[in-house]
Amino acid sequence: MSAKAPTELLAEINKGEFSTKHVDPQEKNPLPSAEAIKEEKQHQDHMENITGFRRASLKRTQSQEKGCLPTQDVINQEKTEAELRDRIGSFNKDQLKHTTTTEKSVLPSSNEIQHEKVETELRERIGSFHKEDLHHAETAVKNVLPSTDDIGQEKQEEELKKSISDFKRSSLNKTSTQEKNPLPATDAIEAEKKENEFRSSIEGFPKEQLKHTETAEKNVLPTKEDIAADKAGK
Repeated sequence: MSAKAPTELLAEINKGEFSTKHVDPQEKNPLPSAEAIKEEKQHQDHMENITGFRRASLKRTQSQEKGCLPTQDVINQEKTEAELRDRIGSFNKDQLKHTTTTEKSVLPSSNEIQHEKVETELRERIGSFHKEDLHHAETAVKNVLPSTDDIGQEKQEEELKKSISDFKRSSLNKTSTQEKNPLPATDAIEAEKKENEFRSSIEGFPKEQLKHTETAEKNVLPTKEDIAADKAGK
């Protein structure tokens, strides 16, 4: 049995006089769009494929590492380098103080480095040399090697030449000279020269050029008897 509307309400409706206001309807439960429905359907199909997947259909493969992650040491080193770059970039030159540098360890020259390199290679070759590879042969001395004394003397001469070439005249100090051993005069030198020539001619005189001659006694010396008689007569 259906309920009937009240009589007063029906009378008011039949009069047709209403004091209503326009309102905007609000949709509380909106229906999903076609794209949302399609996306949800794809998601459900994907989940069904995952749940119904069989592991037995998988095949074993070898993985290939394309991007290797750095080790902790590499990361720490890179971090240290980045901090160092930041400190260098933000360094203030005004904080520097001028100092005089003192050379403690003189770097060797290119020739010395090359010479030492050759010596090192020679020592390595000598150390790894096998005596069994030697064959007996007669040696002929063509270029005689210098002795240790000659090498030392040559080294001293090279150092002396180098020190002379690198010598700076500005380091010299002016001093007053004092003559200790005066040089002889020109006349004395000439006389000594003639005396040396005379001695050389005497020492180098060939005796074979002399000729035998008879000597003639001009002043006869008295004999012993004559001298004794002369003394007795006096």
